[in-house]
Amino acid sequence: MNRAWPLAFACVAITIALLAARPLPTPGPPLRDFEAYWSAGSAWNANVDPYSKEIWQAERRVPGVDARRDELLPFINPPPALLLWSLFARLPYQTAATLWLVILAGALLGLTITVLRASGAARSAFVLCAALALAIAFGPITSDLALGQLALPAFLGATLLVVLADRSIAMATGASALAFVAPNVALGITSQLERPRAALAIAAAAAATYALGVVAAGWNWPVAYARAAAAHGAAERFVTIQLAPAAIAYGFGATPRNAQLIAAGAAILAVAAALLLALRVREAFARFAAWSALVPFVAIFLHEHDLLIAYPAALWCALRTRATARSLALAGALLVSIDWLGLAQRPTGIAQSALLAIAALAAFVALGDAAEARIAWRMALPIAVLFTAAALLSAHHPAPVWPDSLRDFHASSNASIAEVWLAEQRAGGLLAVAPLWAFLRGLPLLGCALLAYAIYRHCPYRQTESTLPASSP
Repeated sequence: MNRAWPLAFACVAITIALLAARPLPTPGPPLRDFEAYWSAGSAWNANVDPYSKEIWQAERRVPGVDARRDELLPFINPPPALLLWSLFARLPYQTAATLWLVILAGALLGLTITVLRASGAARSAFVLCAALALAIAFGPITSDLALGQLALPAFLGATLLVVLADRSIAMATGASALAFVAPNVALGITSQLERPRAALAIAAAAAATYALGVVAAGWNWPVAYARAAAAHGAAERFVTIQLAPAAIAYGFGATPRNAQLIAAGAAILAVAAALLLALRVREAFARFAAWSALVPFVAIFLHEHDLLIAYPAALWCALRTRATARSLALAGALLVSIDWLGLAQRPTGIAQSALLAIAALAAFVALGDAAEARIAWRMALPIAVLFTAAALLSAHHPAPVWPDSLRDFHASSNASIAEVWLAEQRAGGLLAVAPLWAFLRGLPLLGCALLAYAIYRHCPYRQTESTLPASSP
């Protein structure tokens, strides 16, 4: 089969999804998470603590925010990021948001090219277009762009470290420092610590990050930031929008204690799997991709958009795997690429989700050997059945969306910012025990596990550093 047809099919599906099948718009400012970044910069410029609830005074002035109620969005980036957000906050919000979206688009292109180079793909326009189609159809990446999330450029930094470590310590250090601004998506770089130059770059980046943090928040900022992050993590540990194992277990009905025990067990298994991968997969980038796919099982703070960390594994598998490993990888890529909880939160977006899933499937097929296409298309049937069942159930059990479900919420005047955030989640119905929502959140984690296993299965024991170029169409 000519692989140009699946790519054309993917492009058509993406075009329809983004232009004709968009869900009903929700109220609020564009790039909703960028609201917290811009407001943190505004607060910092005004000598106000951006990690306190005083950030609401800046957020309530953002166009689109409903200032008649409390819909405070906490800021949780490390202090070095404030130096960046301070610059954006000097611009009007709409101008700053547009500029940030352009930067995110550049980061997406950079991530795609970096993963292609690191995966040994053939340098052709066809392969680049297919990889971009897979990226755009990848739900977590789409969410990153829609929300204006810092996770995308931060993960680009983590990916660049793997490629640049043996070429330039200075550039690898800069890439590592970029990764450190979103540490929950950068854990995969620990797979590179056995490489001396990578370890040196990571250490240098840690020192540079500390120095920048001193400028932004004083010499003891790691302690203060750790306290703020821990308080926020505790407030959001069992919230429906969390995809970490503890939150999923709680959603199925586990007690808070048992949910945390389940999460600890999942983390132990993930670490054991990572060690097995380290023994078997000697190719640096494949190891990074597999470890990144395992991060959701050890992270204590993970949202749907953070699952972009599975994109390198999905693209690597699309280019490299064959036979059974390829079938497992395709199932994993589709499970991660679909925003399953979004089916319940945005029923009007089900058609768009279906089209993007079809596009992800077609792009995956286009990136592989033509002889493998028939097997790949057969894998679409069980995913389609699962998607249909999930969509039908979600339509009858819709999940709330923050802040739309807050109504006229007002927080206690003496509450801390973490307590305000927890109260918002409770008032918005996002602390409910709902097995269906927990099941939906568990599907992408299953996909991450399948991607990691596909890399493990494909790589022969103690594989040497090598690449396998993808053939052109």
